[in-house]
Amino acid sequence: MLFGRNKLKDGDYVFVSQTFAEKTRLVIGKIMRLTDSAARIRGSYVIPIGLIEKVSSGRGEGRPRDVLDSPDPDNCIFMLIDNVETGNFDEEIDRNSSKMRWINEERFHVLDGWVKENLPEIFANVLRATSPDDRMQARTILLEKMNSIYERDLKDHMYAVARSTKIL
Repeated sequence: MLFGRNKLKDGDYVFVSQTFAEKTRLVIGKIMRLTDSAARIRGSYVIPIGLIEKVSSGRGEGRPRDVLDSPDPDNCIFMLIDNVETGNFDEEIDRNSSKMRWINEERFHVLDGWVKENLPEIFANVLRATSPDDRMQARTILLEKMNSIYERDLKDHMYAVARSTKIL
């Protein structure tokens, strides 16, 4: 657990990584009910399709493979700037077969905002553009989206990622 927290409890926000249908699946949510062996989580799931394809094709050695093999709240952004499958999550998970980490509410809202605002697809469109014109058009859409977001932490995070990926 982070910051010396050694006990999760109902109402905590969590970042969960698990194997699902032979793929890495992330769950970002809130613990609704917790037992010794299971946790009922409500939130969103993300399957990083783009990163999985990159690594399985041999183009994602090094950092991308490390992120896919050991996702955590700090490196998962590499999964969220590519094509992903997302959806609502409201299920019980096995605590023994899933890696569950406590995250603070602010981190939850930033990660959840990436999913809810469809940012993975918007970033992927810029990064995977095949021509300069397509890239400029996708970049314009990204900038419009960035300027329309009111949530300060999410907006700051988006700008930091856009700078680090050399979009800005």
